[in-house]
Amino acid sequence: MFVYNALLIVFLVLFVIAVDTQNALLLFLAFMGILVLFLGVHVYITALWHLASVVSVLEPIYGLAAMKKSYELLKGRVRMAVILVIGYLTICAVIGGIFGTVVVHGGESYGVFGRILVGGFLVGVLVIVNLVGLLVQSVFYYVCKSYHHQGIDKSALHDHLGGYLGEYVALKSSIQMENLDA
Repeated sequence: MFVYNALLIVFLVLFVIAVDTQNALLLFLAFMGILVLFLGVHVYITALWHLASVVSVLEPIYGLAAMKKSYELLKGRVRMAVILVIGYLTICAVIGGIFGTVVVHGGESYGVFGRILVGGFLVGVLVIVNLVGLLVQSVFYYVCKSYHHQGIDKSALHDHLGGYLGEYVALKSSIQMENLDA
Protein backbone atom coordinates (compact mmCIF):
# COMPACT_ATOMS: atom_id res chain seq x y z
CA MET A 1 0.00 0.00 0.00
CA PHE A 2 2.92 2.31 0.71
CA VAL A 3 4.30 1.79 -2.79
CA TYR A 4 0.88 2.50 -4.31
CA ASN A 5 0.47 5.73 -2.33
CA ALA A 6 4.03 6.82 -3.11
CA LEU A 7 3.53 6.22 -6.84
CA LEU A 8 0.22 8.05 -6.78
CA ILE A 9 1.81 11.07 -5.07
CA VAL A 10 4.70 11.05 -7.57
CA PHE A 11 2.31 10.99 -10.52
CA LEU A 12 0.14 13.71 -8.95
CA VAL A 13 3.21 15.92 -8.47
CA LEU A 14 4.26 15.24 -12.06
CA PHE A 15 0.74 16.11 -13.17
CA VAL A 16 0.86 19.45 -11.34
CA ILE A 17 4.32 20.21 -12.73
CA ALA A 18 3.14 19.31 -16.24
CA VAL A 19 0.14 21.62 -15.96
CA ASP A 20 2.31 24.42 -14.60
CA THR A 21 5.00 24.08 -17.28
CA GLN A 22 2.48 23.20 -20.02
CA ASN A 23 4.49 20.14 -21.01
CA ALA A 24 2.09 17.98 -23.04
CA LEU A 25 4.18 14.80 -22.95
CA LEU A 26 4.69 14.95 -19.18
CA LEU A 27 1.00 15.74 -18.74
CA PHE A 28 0.03 12.70 -20.81
CA LEU A 29 2.44 10.38 -18.96
CA ALA A 30 1.32 11.63 -15.53
CA PHE A 31 -2.34 11.29 -16.49
CA MET A 32 -1.80 7.76 -17.81
CA GLY A 33 0.08 6.81 -14.62
CA ILE A 34 -2.76 8.09 -12.43
CA LEU A 35 -5.33 6.36 -14.66
CA VAL A 36 -3.51 3.01 -14.55
CA LEU A 37 -3.08 3.20 -10.78
CA PHE A 38 -6.72 4.15 -10.24
CA LEU A 39 -8.11 1.51 -12.61
CA GLY A 40 -5.83 -1.18 -11.17
CA VAL A 41 -7.01 -0.54 -7.63
CA HIS A 42 -10.62 -0.14 -8.75
CA VAL A 43 -10.61 -3.47 -10.57
CA TYR A 44 -8.91 -5.25 -7.65
CA ILE A 45 -11.36 -3.85 -5.09
CA THR A 46 -14.27 -4.76 -7.39
CA ALA A 47 -13.01 -8.36 -7.58
CA LEU A 48 -12.53 -8.44 -3.81
CA TRP A 49 -16.01 -7.00 -3.21
CA HIS A 50 -17.76 -9.42 -5.58
CA LEU A 51 -16.00 -12.40 -4.03
CA ALA A 52 -16.93 -11.13 -0.55
CA SER A 53 -20.59 -10.95 -1.58
CA VAL A 54 -20.46 -14.61 -2.62
CA VAL A 55 -18.66 -15.52 0.63
CA SER A 56 -21.33 -13.76 2.66
CA VAL A 57 -24.06 -15.81 0.96
CA LEU A 58 -22.37 -19.21 0.90
CA GLU A 59 -20.63 -19.09 4.27
CA PRO A 60 -21.90 -18.05 7.69
CA ILE A 61 -19.71 -14.90 7.76
CA TYR A 62 -20.39 -11.39 6.57
CA GLY A 63 -19.03 -7.85 6.62
CA LEU A 64 -15.33 -7.33 7.20
CA ALA A 65 -14.84 -11.04 7.95
CA ALA A 66 -16.18 -11.84 4.46
CA MET A 67 -13.82 -9.24 2.98
CA LYS A 68 -10.89 -10.83 4.80
CA LYS A 69 -11.94 -14.30 3.63
CA SER A 70 -12.24 -13.08 0.04
CA TYR A 71 -8.80 -11.46 0.34
CA GLU A 72 -7.37 -14.82 1.42
CA LEU A 73 -9.22 -16.67 -1.34
CA LEU A 74 -8.12 -14.19 -4.00
CA LYS A 75 -4.43 -14.84 -3.38
CA GLY A 76 -3.01 -16.67 -6.36
CA ARG A 77 -6.05 -15.99 -8.53
CA VAL A 78 -5.78 -12.22 -8.90
CA ARG A 79 -5.02 -12.37 -12.63
CA MET A 80 -8.11 -14.46 -13.33
CA ALA A 81 -10.22 -12.15 -11.18
CA VAL A 82 -8.90 -9.07 -13.00
CA ILE A 83 -9.72 -10.64 -16.38
CA LEU A 84 -13.25 -11.49 -15.24
CA VAL A 85 -13.89 -8.02 -13.78
CA ILE A 86 -12.46 -6.19 -16.80
CA GLY A 87 -14.60 -8.35 -19.08
CA TYR A 88 -17.72 -7.63 -17.03
CA LEU A 89 -17.02 -3.88 -16.84
CA THR A 90 -16.26 -3.73 -20.57
CA ILE A 91 -19.52 -5.45 -21.50
CA CYS A 92 -21.45 -3.11 -19.17
CA ALA A 93 -19.66 -0.09 -20.66
CA VAL A 94 -20.51 -1.17 -24.21
CA ILE A 95 -24.16 -1.65 -23.28
CA GLY A 96 -24.19 1.73 -21.52
CA GLY A 97 -22.51 3.40 -24.49
CA ILE A 98 -25.00 1.99 -26.97
CA PHE A 99 -27.87 2.91 -24.67
CA GLY A 100 -26.59 6.48 -24.35
CA THR A 101 -25.99 6.85 -28.08
CA VAL A 102 -29.23 5.35 -29.34
CA VAL A 103 -31.80 5.81 -26.57
CA VAL A 104 -30.71 8.93 -24.70
CA HIS A 105 -29.12 11.00 -27.49
CA GLY A 106 -30.68 9.24 -30.50
CA GLY A 107 -32.85 12.13 -31.50
CA GLU A 108 -34.90 11.88 -34.65
CA SER A 109 -32.51 9.49 -36.41
CA TYR A 110 -33.91 6.44 -34.59
CA GLY A 111 -37.50 7.43 -33.91
CA VAL A 112 -39.43 6.92 -30.69
CA PHE A 113 -40.45 3.31 -31.38
CA GLY A 114 -36.90 2.31 -32.34
CA ARG A 115 -35.45 3.93 -29.23
CA ILE A 116 -38.00 2.19 -26.99
CA LEU A 117 -37.31 -1.13 -28.69
CA VAL A 118 -33.52 -0.78 -28.45
CA GLY A 119 -33.79 0.46 -24.85
CA GLY A 120 -35.92 -2.49 -23.80
CA PHE A 121 -33.58 -4.90 -25.56
CA LEU A 122 -30.49 -3.39 -23.92
CA VAL A 123 -32.09 -3.52 -20.47
CA GLY A 124 -32.84 -7.20 -21.08
CA VAL A 125 -29.25 -7.81 -22.19
CA LEU A 126 -27.96 -6.03 -19.10
CA VAL A 127 -30.15 -8.20 -16.87
CA ILE A 128 -28.77 -11.32 -18.54
CA VAL A 129 -25.19 -10.03 -18.21
CA ASN A 130 -25.73 -9.38 -14.49
CA LEU A 131 -27.22 -12.84 -13.92
CA VAL A 132 -24.35 -14.50 -15.78
CA GLY A 133 -21.97 -12.32 -13.75
CA LEU A 134 -23.46 -13.64 -10.52
CA LEU A 135 -23.06 -17.19 -11.80
CA VAL A 136 -19.45 -16.54 -12.76
CA GLN A 137 -18.78 -15.08 -9.30
CA SER A 138 -20.10 -18.22 -7.67
CA VAL A 139 -18.04 -20.50 -9.90
CA PHE A 140 -14.97 -18.33 -9.30
CA TYR A 141 -15.51 -18.70 -5.54
CA TYR A 142 -15.35 -22.48 -5.87
CA VAL A 143 -12.31 -22.20 -8.14
CA CYS A 144 -10.55 -20.14 -5.47
CA LYS A 145 -11.52 -22.59 -2.73
CA SER A 146 -10.19 -25.53 -4.72
CA TYR A 147 -6.99 -23.60 -5.55
CA HIS A 148 -6.33 -23.22 -1.83
CA HIS A 149 -7.25 -26.88 -1.19
CA GLN A 150 -10.19 -25.94 0.99
CA GLY A 151 -12.91 -28.53 1.19
CA ILE A 152 -16.43 -27.77 0.14
CA ASP A 153 -18.83 -29.14 2.72
CA LYS A 154 -21.86 -29.85 0.59
CA SER A 155 -24.09 -30.87 3.47
CA ALA A 156 -23.36 -27.64 5.38
CA LEU A 157 -23.96 -25.68 2.18
CA HIS A 158 -27.29 -27.47 1.68
CA ASP A 159 -28.29 -26.72 5.28
CA HIS A 160 -27.19 -23.08 4.93
CA LEU A 161 -29.11 -22.55 1.69
CA GLY A 162 -32.01 -24.79 2.72
CA GLY A 163 -33.89 -21.82 4.14
CA TYR A 164 -34.19 -20.43 0.63
CA LEU A 165 -35.51 -23.69 -0.81
CA GLY A 166 -38.51 -24.21 1.46
CA GLU A 167 -42.03 -25.03 0.41
CA TYR A 168 -44.54 -22.37 -0.55
CA VAL A 169 -46.33 -20.95 2.48
CA ALA A 170 -49.65 -19.27 1.85
CA LEU A 171 -50.24 -15.90 3.44
CA LYS A 172 -52.34 -16.00 6.58
CA SER A 173 -54.34 -12.86 6.07
CA SER A 174 -58.01 -12.25 6.71
CA ILE A 175 -58.18 -9.55 4.06
CA GLN A 176 -60.13 -10.58 1.01
CA MET A 177 -59.24 -8.43 -1.98
CA GLU A 178 -62.61 -8.78 -3.68
CA ASN A 179 -64.43 -7.34 -0.65
CA LEU A 180 -62.54 -4.04 -0.79
CA ASP A 181 -64.43 -1.11 -2.27
CA ALA A 182 -62.43 1.32 -4.31
